[in-house]
Amino acid sequence: MKLLVAGARLQGVEAIYLGHKAGLTVTAIDCDPLAPGASLADCFLAEDLMDWPRIKPYFEAADVILPAVENQDVLNQIKKYSQRIDTPVLFDWNAYAISHSKLKSNTLFETSHLPLPARYPDCDFPVIIKPDGLSGSKQVRLAYTTKEVEAFQADHPGESFVIQEFLEGPSYSLEVVGNGQTSFPLVITEVIVDRHWDCKRIAAPAVLPPEIKTQMTAIAETLSGVLPIDGIFDIEVIDHHGTLKLLEIDARLPSQTPIAVYHATGFNMVSAMITLKQGQPLTLPSGCRSHCLYQQIAVHDGKIDVLGEGIMSHCSGLQVIPHFFGAEEAITNYRPGSLNWQAIVIILGDTPREAQNHFSDFIHTLKQIPGMENYHYLEG
Repeated sequence: MKLLVAGARLQGVEAIYLGHKAGLTVTAIDCDPLAPGASLADCFLAEDLMDWPRIKPYFEAADVILPAVENQDVLNQIKKYSQRIDTPVLFDWNAYAISHSKLKSNTLFETSHLPLPARYPDCDFPVIIKPDGLSGSKQVRLAYTTKEVEAFQADHPGESFVIQEFLEGPSYSLEVVGNGQTSFPLVITEVIVDRHWDCKRIAAPAVLPPEIKTQMTAIAETLSGVLPIDGIFDIEVIDHHGTLKLLEIDARLPSQTPIAVYHATGFNMVSAMITLKQGQPLTLPSGCRSHCLYQQIAVHDGKIDVLGEGIMSHCSGLQVIPHFFGAEEAITNYRPGSLNWQAIVIILGDTPREAQNHFSDFIHTLKQIPGMENYHYLEG
């Protein structure tokens, strides 16, 4: 089967990687010839996704299309393209229209009586300011006073932002796949962020108290009822003193968690969406076969830094390397002799402690590389 991935940045890397794990032949298209996923696809085209005459043959040759972009104009074009050639698309357009806007999402959450962080100004400081239409940590900032909020608003006239109380605590994520009628919640993962609130590590499965797992399951069931998904959405929450607060949902293939869940359970979200799109029954994993730690590292200037996924966004020449210095696998631009490189590192263990010990062994092994003996290990 031929999979066309529209976009080869971080979501595209996820789609290409999982497409290959499912045994698919993967073509990727992105206007950037140095996009991170360019070197991972079986066939890569540095083309503008708005240029239908040039990309039409590749859309026609695909058995299924997976959009891995968040540009609304490009998504609108992909929708039109797919209708012209009647090729199935792994994407829920209606759900994405809601999830792409934090303001629309929050309205949905409130009408569904789901627990949310308190809105500004009816909350304590600090508050977190998040752009309405951007995902992840892009342009997120803290404000500690009313004056700071008002100054920020004055500097961004006409722009839409969500302003909420800033909550601290463990963050968790859960993906839900569905066919528009039936939804299937998957494995809960822990999302660990760096100092810029960019996810630096995924732990799959999350180690949770029973009451937190019950709350997460209830949130997923409610959202599946009010937003029946034909594709996939990702739920992100924060544990604030034992109560989960819903931060956001994204109705598109996320980055990081799908690969972590794949290695923890063997469940491939790309393969599952294709199965559901074909009208076939879906088999869920009965449990986890491993504990997975998925993290990004940057090796540079005498340091081994664990940092948010943003460090991978400008990497080119990525390749998948099994048994990478003792890790299960890595997606990396490392080349022998290099002392400046980045990697997504996948570590497995039978228990959370064993996975952490394996990661420590991995860092120790890196420090045996000539030239890296005195590199400092840091958690960003």
